[in-house]
Amino acid sequence: MIKQILYIILLLFIAVGCKNTGNENRNAGSGSQRISDNVQYAEKFRTEKIGDATLLEVFTPWQNASETSFRYVAASDRTAVPDSVRGHTFIKTPVQRVVIMSTTFIPFLDTLGELHTIRGISGGNNIYDTELYKQYLTGSLREVGHDHNLNYEVLVDLDPDVIFMFGVQSGIVQSIRKLEDIGIPVVLCADYLEPHPLGRSEWLKFFSVFFEKEEMADSLFGDIVKKYNDLVFSASGFTELPKVMLGLPWKDSWHVAGGRSFAAQLIRDAGGEYIYEDLDNTEAKPYSIESVFMRGQDARIWINPGVAKSRKAILDHDQRFGALSSFREDRVFNNIKRLGPGGGNDYWESGVLRPDLILSDLIRIFHHPGVTNDSLHYYLKLN
Repeated sequence: MIKQILYIILLLFIAVGCKNTGNENRNAGSGSQRISDNVQYAEKFRTEKIGDATLLEVFTPWQNASETSFRYVAASDRTAVPDSVRGHTFIKTPVQRVVIMSTTFIPFLDTLGELHTIRGISGGNNIYDTELYKQYLTGSLREVGHDHNLNYEVLVDLDPDVIFMFGVQSGIVQSIRKLEDIGIPVVLCADYLEPHPLGRSEWLKFFSVFFEKEEMADSLFGDIVKKYNDLVFSASGFTELPKVMLGLPWKDSWHVAGGRSFAAQLIRDAGGEYIYEDLDNTEAKPYSIESVFMRGQDARIWINPGVAKSRKAILDHDQRFGALSSFREDRVFNNIKRLGPGGGNDYWESGVLRPDLILSDLIRIFHHPGVTNDSLHYYLKLN
């Protein structure tokens, strides 16, 4: 349970710093950052075809690393890589053996039909996918550790073509260096930092390059974009925008997502008014419980209250929450409908790729007071 709480906070609040090392490149904030062959919504990566090779660049891979980027070159033949980009990490494609350091990468590989390539994972107990979780329990999918406690012996034994990692601070560079020193290529991902739901989903295109399935990814992502934007259009017809609060305190602080965050964008697109819409930031920042309580008093709807599975659990946290309008009017919803046997939450798995399904839930919650749990995909109304 504690690990799930920490994981949710990790996705919202990241304290950071940065260093310039190895494959890391400075001056990534130039105007060329947004140039890409076909990226529409994502802000954290670009791709560029250079002959028979593909250059991929990942921007600001941890919070406040605004002048940091990592570059990779993917090709089926190293000799196809032009001299101009030979200094970057080379990944031979298509990759056939991969290790993923986040369960949020699972839906991308699954959608591309490449789930079978995953040989190692970090935090396998958080897997929602049924088949993959079975493999984890039987040991055919191996646990590789996390952060600074990686099991290098297992990683060497797995001999992956690439490890897909993410970082929350500059210290991740040390782990990358150590892995590269033992001959294991690493690709650092920043999908979880995308402020737009479709930007996070668009990382399907990024992963597709390593499996040589770019056309497939373009088509699949196009379908998701259409479904999402159709829902946005439908929600734009609502004239009454309910005030919405989200989250739950952790210890003595309430980490509040900014008005330009992933969560705030979903609330806006669903025809809601986020109570912290005025905050001009993407990352979450700690506020006192009292200040959030005061602002949230008149919110009609409360979503994503941590790992709470009942109204009682919320009151056990703090009895004052019972005085909030959303609580009194029985309109508290949490994204915990799809939980795996080990506690993995599908909202943070398939929901990463399918923001249209999340948006559909929120529209029902915001604008249909009689909504039932049967009509929701990721959400449950708490009793």
